[in-house]
Amino acid sequence: MVKDYYKTLGINKGASKEEIKRAFRKMARKYHPDVNPDESKSGEKFKEINEAYSILSDDKKREMYDKFGVVEGDSSTYQNSGGAPRGARVQRSPDGTTYYYSTSGSPGGFDFSEIFGNKGNSRNGTGGFDFFNDLGDIFDVFNRRGGGSTRARSSNYNNLPREGDDLRYDMEIDFMDAFYGGKKKVQYKDPTTGQMKSLNVNIPRGIKDDQKLRLKGKGMLGENGGSPGDLYIAIHIRKHPRFERRDDDIYVEQEVSFTTATLGGKIQVSGVEKTLNVTLPPGTNDSSLLRLKNQGFYKINSNQRGNLLIKIKIKVPDKLDRNQKILLEKLQSVGL
Repeated sequence: MVKDYYKTLGINKGASKEEIKRAFRKMARKYHPDVNPDESKSGEKFKEINEAYSILSDDKKREMYDKFGVVEGDSSTYQNSGGAPRGARVQRSPDGTTYYYSTSGSPGGFDFSEIFGNKGNSRNGTGGFDFFNDLGDIFDVFNRRGGGSTRARSSNYNNLPREGDDLRYDMEIDFMDAFYGGKKKVQYKDPTTGQMKSLNVNIPRGIKDDQKLRLKGKGMLGENGGSPGDLYIAIHIRKHPRFERRDDDIYVEQEVSFTTATLGGKIQVSGVEKTLNVTLPPGTNDSSLLRLKNQGFYKINSNQRGNLLIKIKIKVPDKLDRNQKILLEKLQSVGL
């Protein structure tokens, strides 16, 4: 079955290069793992979008695809069920016949720097580029353009329906807000009308730093009957004075006395939810890690949890009374 790359990007066959680029950005954001963390198919959709853009953004590849439905040296466009012979050039005629020609061409890689100039923290095969760094900030859009978009309007859009621009709002939340989740109110000035608006945003339990929440249809209004864009809430989690998060695990330091570390015993550790009774094994060294299962962050949209890692710090007393000093001197005399 012939792949319809135009349909994949949601554009018409006569779309300009600017429209193709813009459609790719929007589709890539929509299916980006940052906004689809538990969507099992998001990775495959993401690959389809990349494939479509790599063909349609290249003039020569696009011309061949429009004529034959395949592209020289690109195995993703092969039309036969078994795939093309290794090292073959493939062309498909209008009557459906597939032809193979000898060629040294091979599928090439796709460089995201062609459309993204700034490096971010994006993952999952995106080449390190952030699909969200070019979004117009809600306040900047209003202040700079008085209701217009931050992006330039291409003259060849004519009167075709055009989807509205996506917007970004950066929200800071506390460490515990990320742990428990809940509702947060966002107040902002509407970039179209200038009026103050508020939105209730659901923060999922276990959300991670720099993860994005997508609010469909809350971006800029479309043009010529086009649908509105989306609003992406970029979450930034404030650091906790005691706990450190690493993925879904939580790290905490706990001071213990030299004698407790040597002899072992029960200690109390302040967990993220409650105080925990922990058994310290005899002979525990400084900087040892104790792992408590299922006491870390909740995995997003799940009841599963990470672990609590307790880093032991052996406390050396600054001052000793007379009796303590005598006892320690006795221990020293016997080799301890």
